Amino acid sequence: MSNNHDQLDNLVSELPKALSPKNDLWPEIEKRLDVPVGNHTNHWRTLALASIIIIGTLLGLQQINKPFNTDTNQALLASIDSIQMQHATQVAELQMIGKKVDWQSSPFSSPVETGIKQLRQAAKEIYESLKLNPTDQQLWELWLWTQSREIELLTQAQSLPVLQNQNGDTI
Repeated sequence: MSNNHDQLDNLVSELPKALSPKNDLWPEIEKRLDVPVGNHTNHWRTLALASIIIIGTLLGLQQINKPFNTDTNQALLASIDSIQMQHATQVAELQMIGKKVDWQSSPFSSPVETGIKQLRQAAKEIYESLKLNPTDQQLWELWLWTQSREIELLTQAQSLPVLQNQNGDTI
């Protein structure tokens, strides 16, 4: 056994004290130290993902900025004008009824008339906005509500109690 130990010691002593590669690898190692981990392997994936996001964004913006179907807009604008004319006709008929019965003033008529004026002004502003954006459902609902409320107030104004004139004048 001692012979084997001696033989082993001889072999170990013959070994070189340091191993060195055939070419110097340190310059390549230094280059890799400056590169973030995983960056060199995912370059194409990152580029592909960025391209998909950019293309998707551009297509989305194109759809958003695409004008709404002009035929639909024209039909909605025609409906707005038709409803506006029907409303004006209804208001004119209600006002004619008031003139036929010689509508007298009531102590309550001033607030009602003020409310009607305010509703008409609001309806006019909503109508102008609706013509610019005929697909806005909330504007439609608000505009139709102001019109129906105006007709309701006109109808209520006709049934207000009338002050009798003390001079003997009657309706």
